[in-house]
Amino acid sequence: MPRRSRSTSDKKSNFAVYIIIAVAVIAALVVGKFILDKRAEHFSDLTELPVADIQEGGTSLSGNIYKVTGEISERRILPDDGGLLLSVVSTQGDKKSSPIPIFVPKGTEKINLERNHGYTFKVEINREGLPVAMDIKAQ
Repeated sequence: MPRRSRSTSDKKSNFAVYIIIAVAVIAALVVGKFILDKRAEHFSDLTELPVADIQEGGTSLSGNIYKVTGEISERRILPDDGGLLLSVVSTQGDKKSSPIPIFVPKGTEKINLERNHGYTFKVEINREGLPVAMDIKAQ
């Protein structure tokens, strides 16, 4: 008995399925990249700390919450489990600024804070004008 050839409609329906799967995979990749990019922007709802204002005396900023993005240039452990005092060089904009002191109370540092590594800090300015870390994310 001679064999029958497959109909072209089966081939067309398989091709359509492959196209639909390819479009779904591409859409999933685009959505995944968008979500990961959003997550990479730590504390995106906060404004950057005005570096010039904090260096002139940040008492006018007391009670406000900001974000600071930068590298730790110095790290001091305070006595009697008082926490950490960091010196952070802010990478706000294109140029680096002079160091900003940030106090990290005991229990706030959920990650290992290392010198010359980038972090984003959620800080509240205390009554003395010192930024106090409320949350920390590694970059």
